[in-house]
Amino acid sequence: MLLRFAAAVAAGFLATSVVHSQPADWPARPIRIIVPAPAGGPYDQVIRPVAQHMSTALKIPVVVENQPSAGNIVGTQAGAAATPDGYTLTMTGMLNTIVQGMYENVPFDIVKDFEHIGEIGRAAQWLVVRSDAGINTFDDLLQRAKREPGKIDYASSGAGSTGHLVMEQLQRAAGIQLTHVPYKGGAPALQDVLAGVVSVIVIPPNAALSHVQGGKLKVLAVSSPERSTAVPNVPTFAELGHKQLTVSSWVGVSAPKGTPAPIVRKLHAALQVAINEPAVVKLLEFQGMTPAASTQEQYAQLVRADTERWGQLVRSLNIKAN
Repeated sequence: MLLRFAAAVAAGFLATSVVHSQPADWPARPIRIIVPAPAGGPYDQVIRPVAQHMSTALKIPVVVENQPSAGNIVGTQAGAAATPDGYTLTMTGMLNTIVQGMYENVPFDIVKDFEHIGEIGRAAQWLVVRSDAGINTFDDLLQRAKREPGKIDYASSGAGSTGHLVMEQLQRAAGIQLTHVPYKGGAPALQDVLAGVVSVIVIPPNAALSHVQGGKLKVLAVSSPERSTAVPNVPTFAELGHKQLTVSSWVGVSAPKGTPAPIVRKLHAALQVAINEPAVVKLLEFQGMTPAASTQEQYAQLVRADTERWGQLVRSLNIKAN
């Protein structure tokens, strides 16, 4: 209902909006969205249909430009440094808020150097174990970890990844000690869990679901505010007494700081139309994401809050990427 309402408001805005403090013919040329990640990856797969439908709403081509790098820094820096005229946007996400605290001398401030247009969607994380690990519930994991400190390994896609930070928070909250086994990406990490090399991992639902349905993995808890319809019998972290582990990975769209407010509003309206398109909703759900009908301020607040949250944790753990 919320998404349909946002779509109706956005469509009405696009039809009636009068643009001030900008060229009367804006947009008069193609708009580009910088994706600071490789072509064909999860970011890329999400943004391309969004760009297509924004193009339809704005009646101008919206093209995707991949500028990948470690930590998404190069592409995000290019977006922050672009002319603030509404013709260059950047796909931003939770990773930006994490690497802000991991890398020294990051050449931009994800909070201050952008006008945050809106969120696209968010995905929960699932705490899963190999089905034959002898751990059937969340409490089983905690009790075994307390009996055998440091003897349970958990995999992650790398130091500072969402899975790593969730598990570090869990250890602090529950007073347990696990051993972190970082990998270069989520695929090899999951493969070793399935192969029995490591027992535990925190991963997005779309990466886990087929293996859960096939009986190879078991879900112990989910990080979403509510239970997942895919595994309705699995409790949330909040239900288990760990509300601080309510976590969602998210992505959105931002413009350089100083982009005129009327342009930002028009871009926000086009984004809302795009994420309510049935094809985009279906794609996001396939990617394990929920479309997010956020206001500009809600998205900006999310960026601020997660930059503070993950920055504090990363610094306390002394996680450094360079």
